[in-house]
Formats: sequence, C-alpha cells, structure tokens
Amino acid sequence: MGGGPAGMAAGLALTQAGADVEIVEASADWRPGGIGLALQSAPQRATKRLGIHGELVRVGRRHDVIDMCTADGTLIAQMPQMNVNGPEDPPLLGMTREAVHDVMVSAVARSRIPVRLGTTVEEIVSGVDDADVALSDGSHVTVDYVIGADGANSTLRHRLFPDAAEPAYAGQSIWRAAAVCPPGLDHYTMMLDGPLRLGLVPLPDGRLYLWMLDSGIGAERPPREDLLRLFHERLGRFGGFAPAVASQLTDTEQIDFRALTWLLMPPPWHAGRTLLIGDAVHTTTPHISYGAGLAIEDAVALGKLAASGMAFPEMAEKLAARRFERARAVVETSLQLSRWEQPPGPPEPAAPGRLIGQTLAFLAQRL
Repeated sequence: MGGGPAGMAAGLALTQAGADVEIVEASADWRPGGIGLALQSAPQRATKRLGIHGELVRVGRRHDVIDMCTADGTLIAQMPQMNVNGPEDPPLLGMTREAVHDVMVSAVARSRIPVRLGTTVEEIVSGVDDADVALSDGSHVTVDYVIGADGANSTLRHRLFPDAAEPAYAGQSIWRAAAVCPPGLDHYTMMLDGPLRLGLVPLPDGRLYLWMLDSGIGAERPPREDLLRLFHERLGRFGGFAPAVASQLTDTEQIDFRALTWLLMPPPWHAGRTLLIGDAVHTTTPHISYGAGLAIEDAVALGKLAASGMAFPEMAEKLAARRFERARAVVETSLQLSRWEQPPGPPEPAAPGRLIGQTLAFLAQRL
C-alpha cells in the first residue's frame, strides 16, 4: 500500500524476487508531494539494484561539493561530498521529486506491475499463510502479505499499532520553492543567518530547488494571506544569489511550507501479514538528505529477503532487525542537527560537521 518512492521501490524489488505485486495508491492523480530532493551516494547502490540509477542520473544534477556561505554570500568553506561508488557516480544527486516519480512510474510500468489509483485498504484479515484485503473500491484480494508504505502519517501504522507514537515536531519548519537558477550559481550552496539556513540547489535544465529551514516560526502553517510576506521577510535576510531567486517568487502558490517531524518506531514493524517500511516507521528531517534513500534501501533489503524464500514472519523480523540501526542513525543524527540549529546551538562549532561525517561513514557500509 502506497505509491511513493518506498512503495514503488518495494514493488520493483519484490518483482525482481519473483513475486506477483500490485500497488494500491490512495491518490487518484498519483503525483508526488514536495519539490526537490537530494540522493546521497550510499543509497544509489539501491537504485542501481532496482535498475533505475542511470535514469535518475539523467534527470538529476551531480554535486561534488557544497559551498557553505555567510548570509551575504561570502564563501566560508567547500564541503566535499562522500562518494562510496565509482568516480563516474555522483556523490550527491539533486533532482525534482516529479522527475524521481516519473522515473519510478516508468520502471513500474516496464515491470508490468498493476496499480490501483484512488484506492485505499479498508480492512486486512490475516490468516496463517495469507491475508484477505478489503479495498475501498469494494473488491477483496487474497495476498501472501501486505507491505505498508503509506508515509509518515500512515493509516496502516495507526490501525496495526494503535499505541505507537505519531510523528513529533522537531522544532523547525521548512520553506520550499522552485525557480530558475541564476547565472553563475554552479554549486549546491548553503547560507547561514541566525535561526535560518538557506539551501540553493542547482538542477538540470537551468532549474533550481530552494529550501529554507526556519527555527523561529513554529509548527503551525501561517494563514495563506501571510505566507508570501513571511517567506520574503526571511529570504530577504540573504544576499549572494538569493535576491535573484526571490524576485521570481511572487505568488503564494509557488511556496511550500511544512513543519518538520520525526518518527523512529522500534521493532516489530509487522503485525499479522502486514509489514511497514519507509516513512511509516522512520520519518526523518532532511538534514543529511537521506529520507528517500532510506526508504528505497528498505525496499531493496526486503527484495533480497523475499528472494531467499523464507516465510513471511521470519522475513519481516529480519528486515526490521537489519534496518533499525541504520534508520536510527539517520533519524537521530538529523534530529540532533535540527536541535543544534535551534537555541542554544551546538556545544562547539565543529560538532555538526563531525556528527555528519561519522553518520555518513556508518551509512557507507553495505546493506
């Protein structure tokens, strides 16, 4: 259940393992949420295994370094990005979410995986060896098992684990927008100013993805009539390339605002014949650009276990056991970085960079 990156990746991985798969997606128009994302080097091993890596590279932009700048655009340092693959592979790959979605939808179609849109799971009755699934279109299907990949606000998690924690506010919110990349902006650039951190991510075809972490506005979405003004008040604190981007953003519809949340659900990740993966069990803030990558890795690990032919309960237990510490590293590191960007800040200036390096080195280990 779920037609986002986790659900589609699971469909591809299980199909490769020899399973007959069907994807059930709640949205009728099946478009991605959000604007852009960056894929670290380590999870690109998973996209290679799924057979979509080359297409993602084609629709993405390679970033070997991130330029760290002051609020006025003065370069402080360049941060080389870790590459655990070959030199021909990007250390960091910037893409629009729409481009990632289109690549994965095409792969699902090539694999002849049926997709039901505008459909939800109403009830799952688990037996010893299979499950009867009632769908919102009135149909019933009998399956070996259900993979719940329905996101951070997972209805399946709530239904199967009613006492489990829900995603919690991390103390920051994020503004996002898409624009045309200003001439001369060639590197992924981060700019720092008090409670704000601005990211400008060049993408293919002269496009740009902008994100801005905000530690001062709170979790509640501002009224629509105030959204553009509040966004520009914050973006106006930055110089460098920021004014050239700000001048393009003149409509509230161009601005995306969301509170950052986190969730780390301890095992078990399964109940009956249903197994949760992706954001349904580990929702992270974007501080090390690993949320989508972590979900895709879950799916590839699931496919490997399914190919071994083990029974569902053992497979579900092994998946959670193999993935939990990796998920914990991503979620807890990202949350710590978020908290250090809030008052009173990190214990020392070097602490965030050191933590990022340690975590990415851990994540460089093979699945």
